[in-house]
Amino acid sequence: MRAVSISLLLPSLAVAASNASVGVMGTTGYPPCDALISAGLGDRVLLATSDAYETRVQSYWHANGRIHPYCFVEPYSAEEVSTAVKALASAGQGAGDWHIAVKSGGHHLPATNNIVDGVTIDLGMMNSSRYIADKGIAQVGPGAKWKNVYANLLKNGNVMVTGGRDGDVGVGGFLLGGGNSYYSGRNGFGSNAVVGYEVVLANGTIVEATVDQYPDLWKSLKGGLLNYGIVTRFDLQTMPAVDLAYGLNVLTYNYSSQVSDALVDFTNNMEQRPDDHMFILYTDETSSGDGSMMILPIYVNTKGDLNTTSFDEITKIPSVVSSWERMSLAAAANASQVAGGTKNVQRTLTLYNDAAILREATRLHTQLVATLDEKVGSENYSTQVVFQPLPAYLSTLGLRNGTMSNVLGLERIGSNAILWTAAVAITNGDDGALAVAGTELSALLTQLEKFTSPDGKPSTAEWVYSNYADMSQDPLTSYGPENVAFMKEMAAKYDPEGFWQKRVPGGFKLSRV
Repeated sequence: MRAVSISLLLPSLAVAASNASVGVMGTTGYPPCDALISAGLGDRVLLATSDAYETRVQSYWHANGRIHPYCFVEPYSAEEVSTAVKALASAGQGAGDWHIAVKSGGHHLPATNNIVDGVTIDLGMMNSSRYIADKGIAQVGPGAKWKNVYANLLKNGNVMVTGGRDGDVGVGGFLLGGGNSYYSGRNGFGSNAVVGYEVVLANGTIVEATVDQYPDLWKSLKGGLLNYGIVTRFDLQTMPAVDLAYGLNVLTYNYSSQVSDALVDFTNNMEQRPDDHMFILYTDETSSGDGSMMILPIYVNTKGDLNTTSFDEITKIPSVVSSWERMSLAAAANASQVAGGTKNVQRTLTLYNDAAILREATRLHTQLVATLDEKVGSENYSTQVVFQPLPAYLSTLGLRNGTMSNVLGLERIGSNAILWTAAVAITNGDDGALAVAGTELSALLTQLEKFTSPDGKPSTAEWVYSNYADMSQDPLTSYGPENVAFMKEMAAKYDPEGFWQKRVPGGFKLSRV
């Protein structure tokens, strides 16, 4: 893998040329776009007449997120983000008929990072990553993709960072929502590894938030999403690069009960084996035509130990295909990319770590497939359900000098758990089928929440992971009243006019809690 080319950070001459006449004329018919041009960002504004505009629309992972704003603005620096925010804030005073969206990598669910009636600030050109050896940190732009970050840091520093497993996921959304990774067992969520944020506040001020400067803002950004400002740079603690031991098995669905037992056992023992990581993907690829329902355990030792015994319970299950080899984090990120381009719906829950609960979740997935076969047609969709260990001790990895350094509220779960996510991809692009899938997923969620294990244990904890949540869910409330009160206090302090709540409505907002 090569490092990110510096040419990616330079303005496109073609884009500048296509927008040059707009920059001179200064009128587009859209007040916010005109305001950006008047502020000197004419060569960063993409109108629908530009070929680059449609390229940015198509850069969203979800097809139902590929909507068309009045214009995109593509800043290349924190200073240009500041200029854009100030221009849009001034243009929007007293106007409620247009709003603002902010996009980093474009992998989040629709309604979080794009907008029809308004402007999208696209951070995709702020995609650099560099290793600062004397500080032991990597400085990473919010619009970078993890596959490029890993490759660049490996080549230019022989280091790695706690980041996403899917290489196509963007840096910004992943870290602001928490960020589950191969290194969660050792380091906790990715946000724990952020030692500093460069942030553009609502008034355009650029600040550096660390544990020593703006420590309350620093804490708020560890799970606080887009409620305080636009992060234009993440400073991440680095680790020496070590190849992973990476395994993938393909199992038939009749082994689902054994898989549930193995996952429960692994989760209960993670604290003693923090360098081992595993998650289970259940997939129904009915759109492929063969009607197959498969189970894919993915398991990793972050020290490259091919002799670890942590995965014995899963690897002893007969498999159709299996692999177990060493590879770099960059290679694993490339191998783990999930193809986009479909219209998708998904939901998430936190399940208690109980085999009976996991079996019920699997049964409901099978029931969902049967329902969608009937209502949507087996050739028109696919499903994925993911089970990820969420052991109780992970919450303690967010402690700093005995005080919690994030606002996620993981400690509220109180026991070992499983992060469960279910998604349906509509492969023919039909909006009616998408609506049916959303309704059926919500019904599945309700059934799973009502389930109790044979010993009377409830199935779900109240905690909801924002990076996987649907807009019908409420992850911020699940952080707990103390964290919500702190977050609201910080939002009032750093954004007293409520710019991020009123003018940037996408995603999960404190004003709606």
